[in-house]
Amino acid sequence: MKKGKKEIDLYISSVMAKKRLEKGWTQTQIAYYMGVSRVFINDVQNKNKPDHLNVYHINLLAEIFDCSPREFLPEKPILEK
Repeated sequence: MKKGKKEIDLYISSVMAKKRLEKGWTQTQIAYYMGVSRVFINDVQNKNKPDHLNVYHINLLAEIFDCSPREFLPEKPILEK
């Protein structure tokens, strides 16, 4: 089985990272706001780790960043290569 993340997971984690950096927040800060560990956030943002965000996390991030959960998803489906 292929290691790493699916393309959709990479997309979602890149949106989270972009929004986090726009706020000037560290991985530790976003982890605190989400109630998860910094290691989890690091692993979510590491393309070689299998950890990924679920729908609950996306909804929570939308609350934290005061945006729609839709902002974490692409306009069109992302198919695996």
